[in-house]
Amino acid sequence: MTGEAGPFAPFAEIFAVLAHPKRLEIVHLLGDGEHTASEIVEKTGLSKANVSQHINLLKARGLVHCEKRGTFCHYRLTDPAVWETCERFRDIILDRMELTARQRAELAQPLPPRTDIRK
Repeated sequence: MTGEAGPFAPFAEIFAVLAHPKRLEIVHLLGDGEHTASEIVEKTGLSKANVSQHINLLKARGLVHCEKRGTFCHYRLTDPAVWETCERFRDIILDRMELTARQRAELAQPLPPRTDIRK
């Protein structure tokens, strides 16, 4: 039997960071392009301190990048594949798991349009 530090440990670390609903909400928000912390606070309803904690965890795992411009940090995903992977898992949940009608309705809600951030 292999230890926890085996080849799947990096995967587990990423999935652990993404295991929080608000961090997934932030990833979805950043999937549409960069946002400042204030914009993330406004759109998620989290406190500034809470957004900072979540962003720092996402940055520590290399999922989010910060670009400082003036007095503002502009956050973006490091790779569009981060958002695409989360969306793929959302599709798997909808297709494969038994969900209550309420859960299925919430997950099936149309998402806001997303601009292509690949350039």
